[in-house]
Amino acid sequence: MNLFRKVRGKAVALLLALLLALTVGTLCIVCFFIGARVGQKVAKGEKIETPIQAVRNAVREDRERKEAEIKQDKLDTIMRNIESYDGTGYGQEDV
Repeated sequence: MNLFRKVRGKAVALLLALLLALTVGTLCIVCFFIGARVGQKVAKGEKIETPIQAVRNAVREDRERKEAEIKQDKLDTIMRNIESYDGTGYGQEDV
């Protein structure tokens, strides 16, 4: 029984060591490719954005797009009101 525990403990330790080695190796390869990609951008003279900058730019662009849509909807409503004007307030939409 005691021998079984020793063998099982060694097997678990071996599996954990193998898992750690695979994880570290995979992380090294991923970091290498990320570095190579950044290095190519630097070599081409492209601007490198950090993830925080990318998120800020995306939020800003989304906000600008929504504001433009609101302005365009308001302008469309005004144009429909002009086109449907018959001398009365009937059929007019609120702006």
